[in-house]
Amino acid sequence: MAILRTVLDRAGVGTLGVLDSEIDVPILTGAQRQGDVIVLSRPQRAPATTPIPPSGVQVVKAEASSNTHTLHSWDGACSFDADPTGGDTGLTLGTLTVPEGASAYLVHTEEHGANGIGPGTYELRRQREFAGEWRRVAD
Repeated sequence: MAILRTVLDRAGVGTLGVLDSEIDVPILTGAQRQGDVIVLSRPQRAPATTPIPPSGVQVVKAEASSNTHTLHSWDGACSFDADPTGGDTGLTLGTLTVPEGASAYLVHTEEHGANGIGPGTYELRRQREFAGEWRRVAD
C-alpha cells in the first residue's frame, strides 16, 4: 500500500488540493470505479502481454477537460492490452494483468486520485448509465 501523494508524484500528477494527500491507497482485487472508468476482475480472460511503460499508459484521453485516466506499474511487471475501438466507439478500454507480488495504479488527473489494483486479470471499461436512453457516464 502506498500513500496518495507518493502515487501521484510518481505518476507525474502532483498532489491535488481537494484530496488528502496523506491517505492510503489500498490495493484491491475486486471491482473498482474511478469516474467514468470501471475495473472488473476477469480471471477467465487471456492475460495482457503489452508491458506498461514507466511513464504509464493512457486508458481514457482528455477530451474537453483534463479527464485523463492513466495506468502505472512502477515495477514493470504489469501489462495492458488496449482495445483499439474501446475508447472511441465501444465500452471496453482493454485488459490489464497484474502478476502475483505486483500492483498497478489507475490515476486520474483531476478529482479522483488513484486506485490500487492487485494481482489478477481485469477488464477496463467505460461506464454507462440509463437516463431515458443508455449513454456513457460523463466525468
